Parts: sequence; structure tokens; C-alpha cells
Amino acid sequence: MKSKIINSDEFSYNTNYLFQLYALIRWSLVRYKVLLPVFTIAQLLLSLAIVYGLAFLIPTIDQTTAIYLSSGATSLGIIAVGCVLAAQIVSTAKQDGIVSYQRTLPVSRINILIADFLIWGVASLPGVLMSFLASSVKFNLTINFSFISIFLLILSQMTMISIGFCIAYWLPSNGVSLMTQIIMIGGLLFSPITYPADRLPEWTRIIYEFLPFVTSANILRSSFFGIEEIQSKDLLTVCFWLLFSSLLSLIALSRRN
Repeated sequence: MKSKIINSDEFSYNTNYLFQLYALIRWSLVRYKVLLPVFTIAQLLLSLAIVYGLAFLIPTIDQTTAIYLSSGATSLGIIAVGCVLAAQIVSTAKQDGIVSYQRTLPVSRINILIADFLIWGVASLPGVLMSFLASSVKFNLTINFSFISIFLLILSQMTMISIGFCIAYWLPSNGVSLMTQIIMIGGLLFSPITYPADRLPEWTRIIYEFLPFVTSANILRSSFFGIEEIQSKDLLTVCFWLLFSSLLSLIALSRRN
């Protein structure tokens, strides 16, 4: 059996590619070193507010309600970091000329996205862990950790972050602020994330099936709490939005002013 021979040019390209990614991750950490602790505190408070605060509004909490509140805390935390915080910070960076500077760098545009994906994915983990801990303490729920559930959590994180990047890259600053507020208001008040979808009119349920927010919440609820089977249409919807928004972000980064 013949072994594959890697020539020096291919090895040099792979090494340079990894070095670019490493340098971009370090640069992002330096840029966000002050903001990341603030985001962590904000996520912890949001998780506690959903699990404990919303529980005060419901007189009787059964197991299904507890699971919806618990999975909703996780989902809304991911949405807040990816679609709101990441979008607003990238929008500010665009105004400050950092995004324009990134476009001039001799680095892969995919590496720029991957570096930011990793940073914001790690930034959303404290909120996820706190929501799980609060759910376990408050409602005595069992969290099902497995390879599939962790993979689906990462998939949901990347989808929300990519949507946030897409919003920031393509909309002006005022548009970013408006869109992020719409997403959070819709997620907190009108989306069936912290309560079952059968409480809403049928036409709203049809709309939410084509958006990534409720479908992502369904995936997390099914994988970590086992309340229902994972639906393939939910997976396809989340994957579509991840690919679509990532492609738009790459196009935005590749544009020249």
C-alpha cells in the first residue's frame, strides 16, 4: 500500500493557513478581552431571569413547562450572543474601520469567519452552562449530554452567530440595532421557545417553521431534555440558515469598497 507523499508546497500552505487562523484568534481575543467578561455576566443574568423570573409568572409548573423554560433559557442565550451581541460588536467594528482593514489583510476570508465563530462560540458557553445548572437546581431536571446533543448545540451556536455576522455586514448601524431588537423581542415574547407552539395561531406556527430560532430551540429541547424526537425539518432549516448566512458573510468580506 503506497503512502501519500505531501510535497513542500502543500505543507507550507497548510502551515500558513493554520498560522493565519491562530493569529486571527489571538487578535480577536485582544480586541474582545474587556467585553467578554461583561458578556459572561450578562448571559448569567439572562439565564437566571428566564429560569427563575419567568417561573414566578406561572402558578403551576409541570415537567413540560419546566423543560420549555430550561431549554428556552439555553436557546435565548445563544440567540442573544449570536444575533444581538455579535451583530452589534461587528457593526461597531465596521464603523471603526476594522472590517475594512480585515479586507486588506492577505488572509483567507474563511479564516476570518472561523476565528470569530470560535471566539463567539466560546463566549456563549457560560450562558449555556448556567442555564443547565439553573434548570437542574430549580426544576431537578436531568440534562442528557451526548455527542449528538453537543454537536447540535454547536450547530445552533454557529447558526445564530452567522446570522449575527450577516446582519452586521450587510445592514447599516441603525438597521443592525433595529433588527437585533426585533429578534430579541420576537424571541422573548412571541416565539414559542419558552412555551409550546400550540398556544399560537396556526399561521404564526407556519412562519416559525421556516425561521432558525424556534427550530433551533426544538433541536436543543429534543437533544438535551428528550421531550420529543428530533425532527429532520428542524435540522434542515437550521443548516440552511447557517450555510446561507455564512455565504452572505463571506461575500460581504470579499467585497471591495
